[in-house]
This record gives sequence, structure tokens and C-alpha cells, in this order.
Amino acid sequence: MPPKTASGLRTSYSKLNCWLSCPRKFKYRYRDEMPDERTAVALVFGTAIHEGCEAFLKSLPSGNPVGLDEVLGVFNRALSDSAKLADEQGAPMDWGEGSLKQVSEKGEQMLAVFLDDVDRSIKVAATELAFEVELSAGHVVTGVIDLVLDEGNGRYRVVDLKTAASTYGPDRIEFDLQPTVYIGAAEKIFNAPGRIDFEYWLLTKTKTPALKILPVVRNARDHAELLETIDEVEEACLRGVFPRQRGFMCFGCEYADHCAKA
Repeated sequence: MPPKTASGLRTSYSKLNCWLSCPRKFKYRYRDEMPDERTAVALVFGTAIHEGCEAFLKSLPSGNPVGLDEVLGVFNRALSDSAKLADEQGAPMDWGEGSLKQVSEKGEQMLAVFLDDVDRSIKVAATELAFEVELSAGHVVTGVIDLVLDEGNGRYRVVDLKTAASTYGPDRIEFDLQPTVYIGAAEKIFNAPGRIDFEYWLLTKTKTPALKILPVVRNARDHAELLETIDEVEEACLRGVFPRQRGFMCFGCEYADHCAKA
């Protein structure tokens, strides 16, 4: 069951998304606290890309942003350190059909595109902004916002950096809970109800990488549905409802071996 605070249920987008994707994986990760059997390359790759982008974005306000070589250095150190740590912790990297060298080369291409295409006139208000806020009575959410931009006149733009094999479809834009969680949190943090915009900045892993800017809009009904979903996931956890959700995500899952034997 997700932990509770004095204010009520304490959860996060990651936990909600994990349960909605596969309740059994949620059980293994958050209730049983089971160690990973393997480390997915997508997770490590995405984290390393984030660190490279963050190094650049944090330097923008100085007026003298770091160059590509420094960004690539941050990325490659994060990638190699994570791979080494995974091996040391007994959850070796699952490189799929690739290798560390191939993953590094793809990441370097993507970061070069990011630095070429990103708008350098943006006003960075915060990077890696950790939060714990009460969206409404009894609904506390935690998380980390990748980037917050000051749009002026009391408006802010929340940006979530993503990597993906291709651009997002309309279903992801329409129904993903992450924008709803982050908009609600940012409204509380900046005391800006109705004045928060949201964008995915998506770096694609395509043959020719691209930076896609994908705006997302949420309304009052979306926020009400989020609170309803939080309550329903909590109820499922209280009742011990953790069915397997079989599908393509089983391949490479951090708990695939245990799940198959359980």
C-alpha cells in the first residue's frame, strides 16, 4: 500500500503509472521492495540524457552556457557509472541488441540535436525541482520536475524531458497522468492556479534524432479524474489487487524471472 502522511495518501506519478501499467510489478517494486534482476537500458539511458541536458539548462542563466563537449562528458560519465553500479549491485545492464558503445553514440547524436535546437532565450526558473504538495485534502503527491520556465506575468511552463523511439501519439498526449500531476503541483508551488503550461520536450532515438516540443492541456475534469485514480489505486492496494498485466513490457522487465516462477 502506498504510504500515508498526516495529510493522507502520499503517492507519485511513477507509482501510479507503475500500477496502471502492471499491478504485479508495482507489488514487487513498492510493496515487496524486491531488488531488480536486471537494469533496463532505457532507464539508464534516459537518466544520462537528463543529466546532460540539465548541465546545459542550468548554465543558461549565466549567459555563458556550457558547450557540447562538456554536456557529452556529463552524459557519458553518467552512462558508464550507472552501468558499473548495476553490475556491482547484481542487476546487470540489459543492453538488448545494442552495446554501451552504440548507446553512447546514439546519445551523443541526440544531445547534439538538443543543443542545436533548444531555444536559448528561455528564462529558466528551476531545474530538477523536487516537490511534495497536497493537491487536495488527503492527496499528497511527490516528484521531480525536470524544468520550469518563467513565462512572465505570473505564468510558468513546466517541461518534462523524454527520450523515445518515436514521437508520442494522441493517446499519450490526451491521457497520460504526468502532465496532470505536474501542473497541479506547480500551481501549488508557484501559487499560480490556472497559470501553468506544460510541454514534453521529446528527444527521439530515430535514425536522424529530433527534438519535438509537445504542448499538453489539462482541465478541471482531468484533475478530478487524477484524484479518483489515486483513490482507486489505493483501494486496490489495500485489497491486495496486483494482477499481472501481460504484454510487450514483460520482455526486459526488472522482475520477469521471478514473475514467471511465482
